[in-house]
Amino acid sequence: MKLVYRGAEADIFAGTWGGSKAIFKFRKALPYRHPDLDAEIRAQRTIREAEILHAARSKGVNSPCLYYLSQPESLIVMERIEGQRLKSLLGSGDIDTEEISREFGAAVGRLHRGGIMHGDLTTSNVLLDGSGIRLIDFGLSSHSVKVEDHAVDLRLIKETLVGAHSALASKVLASFMTGYSGEVGETRARAVSAKLVEIERRGRYARVD
Repeated sequence: MKLVYRGAEADIFAGTWGGSKAIFKFRKALPYRHPDLDAEIRAQRTIREAEILHAARSKGVNSPCLYYLSQPESLIVMERIEGQRLKSLLGSGDIDTEEISREFGAAVGRLHRGGIMHGDLTTSNVLLDGSGIRLIDFGLSSHSVKVEDHAVDLRLIKETLVGAHSALASKVLASFMTGYSGEVGETRARAVSAKLVEIERRGRYARVD
């Protein structure tokens, strides 16, 4: 296996599993936590991520296939997707921005309609391959049907677009919401959008004592 990413809580390796290209995600022990608590947290998060990966695919979300789970090792083995990050493609002229943005919104809509909050929805966690949009990195995901949780997902998308793709942000967001509302319905999309505005207002007027 080859190390491809070293994170704060997990190390990611590339390798093969049963002849297929795979990603091995090991949640590593953290020395500042009590060993028993650390083992419990890592096991719970590993199981949750594996469960959500399976649930997302069952809801029609194009995400990595789960190959293997080892609770004692805090290990998930999943499909390695050979695609390009949306972050590098937006504004490149290599994609139809409006179409891809609608597909992105539809993928997130299916995720939310299935009661899943991604938790880390940035353009770095969206890949494009031959099958279209693929959502990756479900390490911070959780089961939730709450409007506020879904609005938090959209807030992160918006912040990412405004920060990294400011010239395209309005266009991408408009197409994104078209795809999103097509999956969750206009009533739900309006409710999530309204909650997003409320969250942004809270942040804008929050006071630090």
